[in-house]
Amino acid sequence: MAAVSPFHRSGNGFSLPTPQSDTSATPLSHASPALPSSAAPPVASQAEVDTAVGKYLRSIVSQEAAWDTFVERRNAVLPMASQLEQYQYIKGMFSRFTSLRTPPDLKGAPGVIITQAHVLRAFNLPVTWGDECKEVLALTGMYGRAGRRYEDPRVVAMLDEAPPISTGMQVKRYLTLLREIHGRWTVEHPHE
Repeated sequence: MAAVSPFHRSGNGFSLPTPQSDTSATPLSHASPALPSSAAPPVASQAEVDTAVGKYLRSIVSQEAAWDTFVERRNAVLPMASQLEQYQYIKGMFSRFTSLRTPPDLKGAPGVIITQAHVLRAFNLPVTWGDECKEVLALTGMYGRAGRRYEDPRVVAMLDEAPPISTGMQVKRYLTLLREIHGRWTVEHPHE
Protein backbone atom coordinates (compact mmCIF):
# COMPACT_ATOMS: atom_id res chain seq x y z
CA MET A 1 0.00 0.00 0.00
CA ALA A 2 1.34 3.43 -0.93
CA ALA A 3 2.11 5.97 1.79
CA VAL A 4 -0.58 8.59 2.22
CA SER A 5 0.61 12.18 2.12
CA PRO A 6 -0.82 14.62 4.68
CA PHE A 7 -1.14 17.10 1.80
CA HIS A 8 -3.92 16.95 -0.74
CA ARG A 9 -3.80 18.13 -4.31
CA SER A 10 -6.03 21.08 -4.97
CA GLY A 11 -6.73 22.95 -8.18
CA ASN A 12 -3.65 25.17 -7.97
CA GLY A 13 -1.16 23.29 -5.81
CA PHE A 14 -1.14 21.61 -2.42
CA SER A 15 -3.15 22.47 0.65
CA LEU A 16 -3.26 21.33 4.22
CA PRO A 17 -5.83 18.62 4.94
CA THR A 18 -9.26 19.66 6.05
CA PRO A 19 -11.18 17.70 8.68
CA GLN A 20 -13.40 16.25 5.94
CA SER A 21 -10.46 15.09 3.79
CA ASP A 22 -8.36 13.52 6.56
CA THR A 23 -10.44 11.29 8.78
CA SER A 24 -7.38 9.99 10.64
CA ALA A 25 -6.62 13.41 12.10
CA THR A 26 -7.68 13.94 15.67
CA PRO A 27 -9.84 16.98 16.21
CA LEU A 28 -8.21 19.95 17.89
CA SER A 29 -9.56 20.87 21.29
CA HIS A 30 -9.45 24.54 20.46
CA ALA A 31 -9.23 26.67 17.34
CA SER A 32 -5.96 28.30 16.37
CA PRO A 33 -5.97 31.95 17.37
CA ALA A 34 -6.13 34.32 14.41
CA LEU A 35 -3.20 36.66 14.03
CA PRO A 36 -4.19 40.26 14.51
CA SER A 37 -3.87 42.28 11.32
CA SER A 38 -1.24 44.48 12.96
CA ALA A 39 1.07 41.47 13.41
CA ALA A 40 1.58 41.07 9.66
CA PRO A 41 3.66 43.81 8.09
CA PRO A 42 1.61 45.91 5.70
CA VAL A 43 2.32 45.26 2.06
CA ALA A 44 3.51 48.43 0.35
CA SER A 45 2.18 49.30 -3.08
CA GLN A 46 4.63 49.52 -5.96
CA ALA A 47 4.21 53.31 -5.99
CA GLU A 48 5.14 53.45 -2.29
CA VAL A 49 8.20 51.25 -2.88
CA ASP A 50 9.26 53.37 -5.86
CA THR A 51 8.85 56.55 -3.81
CA ALA A 52 10.91 55.12 -0.94
CA VAL A 53 13.72 54.12 -3.32
CA GLY A 54 13.62 57.52 -5.04
CA LYS A 55 13.86 59.32 -1.69
CA TYR A 56 16.72 57.08 -0.64
CA LEU A 57 18.67 57.88 -3.83
CA ARG A 58 17.88 61.58 -3.53
CA SER A 59 19.24 61.58 0.02
CA ILE A 60 22.56 60.44 -1.43
CA VAL A 61 22.86 62.52 -4.60
CA SER A 62 21.46 65.75 -3.13
CA GLN A 63 24.55 65.92 -0.89
CA GLU A 64 26.87 66.04 -3.89
CA ALA A 65 28.04 69.20 -5.67
CA ALA A 66 26.83 68.00 -9.08
CA TRP A 67 23.25 67.89 -7.75
CA ASP A 68 23.09 71.68 -7.35
CA THR A 69 24.42 72.21 -10.87
CA PHE A 70 21.93 69.74 -12.31
CA VAL A 71 18.97 71.35 -10.51
CA GLU A 72 20.06 74.86 -11.46
CA ARG A 73 20.35 73.88 -15.11
CA ARG A 74 17.01 72.03 -15.09
CA ASN A 75 15.36 75.43 -14.55
CA ALA A 76 17.32 77.20 -17.31
CA VAL A 77 17.04 77.40 -21.08
CA LEU A 78 20.08 75.50 -22.31
CA PRO A 79 21.78 74.99 -25.65
CA MET A 80 22.00 71.31 -26.63
CA ALA A 81 25.67 71.06 -25.64
CA SER A 82 24.69 71.90 -22.05
CA GLN A 83 21.66 69.63 -22.20
CA LEU A 84 23.98 66.79 -23.28
CA GLU A 85 25.92 67.39 -20.04
CA GLN A 86 22.65 66.97 -18.14
CA TYR A 87 22.01 63.71 -19.97
CA GLN A 88 25.56 62.51 -19.30
CA TYR A 89 25.07 63.23 -15.60
CA ILE A 90 21.90 61.12 -15.45
CA LYS A 91 23.53 58.38 -17.53
CA GLY A 92 26.29 58.33 -14.91
CA MET A 93 23.66 57.98 -12.19
CA PHE A 94 22.14 55.05 -14.11
CA SER A 95 25.54 53.36 -14.22
CA ARG A 96 26.23 54.11 -10.57
CA PHE A 97 22.96 52.87 -9.06
CA THR A 98 21.06 50.58 -11.45
CA SER A 99 21.01 46.92 -10.37
CA LEU A 100 22.24 47.69 -6.85
CA ARG A 101 20.02 46.83 -3.89
CA THR A 102 18.69 49.25 -1.34
CA PRO A 103 19.82 48.62 2.25
CA PRO A 104 17.97 45.74 3.94
CA ASP A 105 16.72 48.11 6.63
CA LEU A 106 15.40 50.82 4.29
CA LYS A 107 11.89 51.64 5.48
CA GLY A 108 9.34 50.91 2.78
CA ALA A 109 11.77 49.33 0.32
CA PRO A 110 14.22 46.94 1.98
CA GLY A 111 16.54 45.08 -0.39
CA VAL A 112 14.86 46.40 -3.56
CA ILE A 113 16.83 46.22 -6.82
CA ILE A 114 17.28 49.77 -8.08
CA THR A 115 16.08 50.49 -11.62
CA GLN A 116 16.62 53.40 -13.98
CA ALA A 117 13.05 54.47 -13.18
CA HIS A 118 14.04 54.76 -9.50
CA VAL A 119 17.01 56.95 -10.45
CA LEU A 120 14.74 59.19 -12.51
CA ARG A 121 12.28 59.40 -9.62
CA ALA A 122 15.09 60.68 -7.38
CA PHE A 123 15.40 63.62 -9.80
CA ASN A 124 11.61 64.04 -10.29
CA LEU A 125 11.99 63.12 -13.95
CA PRO A 126 9.53 61.01 -15.96
CA VAL A 127 10.63 57.73 -17.53
CA THR A 128 10.18 59.34 -20.96
CA TRP A 129 12.94 61.82 -20.05
CA GLY A 130 15.27 58.89 -19.41
CA ASP A 131 14.34 57.25 -22.72
CA GLU A 132 14.98 60.53 -24.52
CA CYS A 133 18.28 60.92 -22.68
CA LYS A 134 19.56 57.51 -23.81
CA GLU A 135 18.43 57.99 -27.40
CA VAL A 136 19.91 61.48 -27.73
CA LEU A 137 23.25 60.36 -26.31
CA ALA A 138 23.39 57.27 -28.52
CA LEU A 139 22.56 59.16 -31.72
CA THR A 140 24.80 62.11 -30.87
CA GLY A 141 27.64 59.62 -30.42
CA MET A 142 27.03 58.42 -33.97
CA TYR A 143 26.44 61.74 -35.77
CA GLY A 144 27.62 64.56 -33.47
CA ARG A 145 31.12 65.96 -32.95
CA ALA A 146 33.61 63.22 -33.89
CA GLY A 147 30.66 60.85 -34.45
CA ARG A 148 31.40 57.15 -34.82
CA ARG A 149 29.57 56.97 -38.14
CA TYR A 150 30.23 60.52 -39.31
CA GLU A 151 30.01 64.09 -38.10
CA ASP A 152 26.91 65.78 -39.46
CA PRO A 153 27.37 69.57 -39.66
CA ARG A 154 23.68 70.21 -38.87
CA VAL A 155 23.97 68.27 -35.62
CA VAL A 156 27.16 70.10 -34.66
CA ALA A 157 25.54 73.47 -35.46
CA MET A 158 22.55 72.69 -33.23
CA LEU A 159 24.77 71.87 -30.26
CA ASP A 160 25.65 75.53 -29.67
CA GLU A 161 22.47 77.08 -31.05
CA ALA A 162 20.44 79.07 -28.51
CA PRO A 163 17.03 77.44 -28.00
CA PRO A 164 14.27 79.54 -29.57
CA ILE A 165 11.82 79.07 -26.69
CA SER A 166 12.68 76.24 -24.31
CA THR A 167 15.21 73.48 -23.81
CA GLY A 168 12.44 70.91 -24.24
CA MET A 169 11.47 72.26 -27.66
CA GLN A 170 15.12 72.37 -28.72
CA VAL A 171 15.58 68.75 -27.62
CA LYS A 172 12.59 67.71 -29.74
CA ARG A 173 14.02 69.52 -32.81
CA TYR A 174 17.46 68.02 -32.17
CA LEU A 175 16.10 64.50 -31.73
CA THR A 176 13.98 64.83 -34.87
CA LEU A 177 17.11 65.78 -36.83
CA LEU A 178 19.10 62.89 -35.32
CA ARG A 179 16.35 60.38 -36.13
CA GLU A 180 16.14 61.66 -39.71
CA ILE A 181 19.92 61.33 -40.16
CA HIS A 182 19.94 57.89 -38.56
CA GLY A 183 17.02 56.69 -40.68
CA ARG A 184 18.73 57.81 -43.87
CA TRP A 185 22.05 56.28 -42.80
CA THR A 186 20.49 52.89 -42.02
CA VAL A 187 18.72 52.82 -45.41
CA GLU A 188 21.99 53.67 -47.19
CA HIS A 189 23.97 51.15 -45.10
CA PRO A 190 21.62 48.17 -44.55
CA HIS A 191 24.38 45.74 -43.55
CA GLU A 192 26.00 47.86 -40.86
